Amino acid sequence: MKKPKGFVLQEGLSPIDGKPFVVVLTLESSNRKTGPMCQAWILRSDVDPVTAIATGQDLSICGNCRHRKQADGSRTCYVNAGQAPLAVWRTYKKGGYETDLTVADGERYLSHKKIRWGAYGDPAVIDPVIFHAVNGAAAGHTGYTHQWREPFAQWSKGSLQASCDGLRDYLEASSHGWKTFAVVPKGSKGFSGRQCPATVEASQAQCQTCSLCDGDKADIFVEVHGTGSRHFKPQ
Repeated sequence: MKKPKGFVLQEGLSPIDGKPFVVVLTLESSNRKTGPMCQAWILRSDVDPVTAIATGQDLSICGNCRHRKQADGSRTCYVNAGQAPLAVWRTYKKGGYETDLTVADGERYLSHKKIRWGAYGDPAVIDPVIFHAVNGAAAGHTGYTHQWREPFAQWSKGSLQASCDGLRDYLEASSHGWKTFAVVPKGSKGFSGRQCPATVEASQAQCQTCSLCDGDKADIFVEVHGTGSRHFKPQ
């Protein structure tokens, strides 16, 4: 049997604004930092990600994340939506992904690999039943959410890191029992936990082998990175 490119895990309506979204799980990755993890992409199903960002329709899958495009045109998200997210969306629209992830598929394709929830988009919008069922078939996972204040996202405490953009966020999230992932300015000292091992100079660590960002183990911080990092201002 030919190995599938990936699976459509969910097609539904966003708990943020009721607009349609899709969750696609791809099985291969060449990302040096993460290693060969499966990647979960949360996308508007009816609008390509580049257009969604330009028109503000990415609200459905990114929520209140402050790294979205702002009124002045700045955007601090490290993801280039015109690359992998757009390619995944186009493949989905062409019917290039399987629509039925079976127990046998989970054993065959996921049991020896870990999942990166939210290669793009916020995984807290996913149906928790689907998340836990798929996650349970994998060897482990990483994941992050900016929606940790929202009632609909509370199911993900213990499974996703609370994404924090400053000391105030960190203190609030920690006080409510979240493990955190904080972004700090370049060259500054982290205020929470330990630096992401995969970003330490000369380190050979990868998310695939580390998995500290599973929502349950540790507080992690990372220096701001990506094409929009020059616009980042900590809270």
